[in-house]
Amino acid sequence: MRWTGWGSAIRRWLDDDAFRQSRRVRAIIYAGLGVLLFAILASSMMPPRYHFTVGEVSPTTVVAPVTAVDTAATAAKRKAAEAKVPKQYAQSPQVLTDALNQLATLFHAASAAVENRSLAAPEKLVALRRVAPQGLSSSTLALMLAESPARLAALERDSAKVVQAILSQPFYADSMQQSMLLVDRQIVNLNLGLDRDEAMIVQNTAVSVLRPNMVYQAQATQEAREQAAESVQPVLIHQGDVIVAKNQVVTSEVISKLKDVGLYSAYPSLRVGVGFAVFIALSIAMLAAYVERRAPRRRLDNLMLGILGLVFVLMAILIAVTKWIVAAGGPASTPYLLPISLGAMLITVMMDSSLAVVSAFFFSFLLGAAFGMNYDFVFYGFVGSLVGAYSVSRVTSRATFMRAGFIVSAVNIGTVIALYLLAVSREGDFHSLSLHVGLAALNGVFAAILTMGILPFFESAFGLLTPIRLLELSNPNHPLLRKVLLEAPGTYHHSLIVGNLAEAAAELVGADPLLCRVGAYYHDVGKTKRPMFFVENQMTKENPHDKVAPSLSHLIITSHVSDGLEMLRKAGIPKPIQDICATHHGTTILWYFYHKAKEQDKNGTVRVDDFRYPGPKPKTRECAIIMICDAVEAAVRSMSRPTPNRVEGVIRKIIRDRLQDGQLDECDLTLQDLDAMVGAFMKTLKGIYHARIEYPDIDKLKKEVAK
Repeated sequence: MRWTGWGSAIRRWLDDDAFRQSRRVRAIIYAGLGVLLFAILASSMMPPRYHFTVGEVSPTTVVAPVTAVDTAATAAKRKAAEAKVPKQYAQSPQVLTDALNQLATLFHAASAAVENRSLAAPEKLVALRRVAPQGLSSSTLALMLAESPARLAALERDSAKVVQAILSQPFYADSMQQSMLLVDRQIVNLNLGLDRDEAMIVQNTAVSVLRPNMVYQAQATQEAREQAAESVQPVLIHQGDVIVAKNQVVTSEVISKLKDVGLYSAYPSLRVGVGFAVFIALSIAMLAAYVERRAPRRRLDNLMLGILGLVFVLMAILIAVTKWIVAAGGPASTPYLLPISLGAMLITVMMDSSLAVVSAFFFSFLLGAAFGMNYDFVFYGFVGSLVGAYSVSRVTSRATFMRAGFIVSAVNIGTVIALYLLAVSREGDFHSLSLHVGLAALNGVFAAILTMGILPFFESAFGLLTPIRLLELSNPNHPLLRKVLLEAPGTYHHSLIVGNLAEAAAELVGADPLLCRVGAYYHDVGKTKRPMFFVENQMTKENPHDKVAPSLSHLIITSHVSDGLEMLRKAGIPKPIQDICATHHGTTILWYFYHKAKEQDKNGTVRVDDFRYPGPKPKTRECAIIMICDAVEAAVRSMSRPTPNRVEGVIRKIIRDRLQDGQLDECDLTLQDLDAMVGAFMKTLKGIYHARIEYPDIDKLKKEVAK
């Protein structure tokens, strides 16, 4: 009982105009929606962050959220390419020139020493040592001093030939270890015809002046290695690749890959967080601008705005769950199964399709943003939502949802194929295409099933009046309608005709025809409290009002409005139908009982306002239509000869009286709408009160035949 009391109190608070029209509540709803969307989707928009250490066991499977360059692998590959590039050298002719000059200087000094008779042998050796190349042995110098100047000149030429033969070719530093062998080979090749001492002089002097003629080019070597490194294609970490599996040991390579894809950090990305906050703020601002600039008749009150926010929150939760599945190692194609059209379907059924189309933009953008600003998902989500919204724009039964689901599935398949054909990089990936097509086919059916399952919760929790709920309320077996049929059959018949009139009028003036029909069925349920006090239920000529005072009759008649409201509240009938019941007489005057009271009044104290209905006046088109239809049906039914001209005159008089009495001041029906309604009433009433053939008395005919 306590929960029931709380539920009734909350329902009354939600139905209160002070709540529904409060601008402060409206601002809170917009702000709260923005905060909730940010809180739900922030983790989806920002990639998860990990702070592993080398040797730690990973508690989860980490998958690359984006395609990125593997810096460590790429660096290793480039380093290997650089190592394959040899050092760059350039052959220097100056080395040969220097070597020949050294030989000339050496042999010239030897000749001068040999010719100088004034010097002793040791002194000659010392003088020759001063100009001799480093590494030339003293024994070789002594052999040179033992030769004649002419022979030294010949040996100089032989040594120069050997040096020139060697240094005219590339001669590297590594070749210095084999210089003796190279010189011996050249002596043999040149066939110089030397004896043992002469060969040693040529060999040792040539070896002493040999130097590498290949000079290392540091800059050229660096440029060649850089060019080789740049030619290496980078190693990629593809989106969806497993960086580290659950229970796998974390290595330095794993940490490097986490850094490359932006997943290694102890703190979330502040830049991405601020960007997403601005994204949400702009989205809510644009949504608010659209909602607040809608026509007054289509403007959402705070309750409906709150329900719109709940649908946004629901879709945000579905997107966040889908992103969590993908981030946890699930299939990367999971978003194709996300029932993104669910939100548009719910908004269309509970509100209208134009608002659903605008909402579809936001749902698809949120989906694309959650998966790396992927345009494929934006387009896929928007097309599916758009088709879903228009597929349920006219709901006649629950089968409408399944039909809409199949239509969404078919369009989703077409969208997936179109995106596949547009993406050149996916050519030949038929496995992914078939998987995406299968998920897209399930998507629409899944969305339709969820719509049918979720819609009753919104209807019962917030008292929403959806087309499905209206169709259920129009069932003649509803307890209240059966009560009217059994206890007040005249009222039941009256309500059916009012429903026909109201539906025809609503279709012409842009009101809700189904709401008008169902509202007409319930507008007079309060008459079941005292059915015999209403003329349509009186089967005899005896009228109970003849036995009571006019003031009491007024109280009995007007109480059927409050009695009906009480019955509708207890039965859980939604507020729009309650409003129709409360306003179907507005503040009109019971003229019959006013005149009766005035005739009986001897003191002149009767006031016309004492015989008015308590109201309120109609505030919506549907309420105003039911008010006019109720009066039209009662007036036409009471006519003795309902000819078309007389009926039209009565209808126009009723409308004129309601206008003059100010009963239509608070609704947005125009004079053009009222004139169009007259034509709709005439067509409907011709089918109900048409002229009938007067059949002869059957018994009288039988007697005449017998005679």
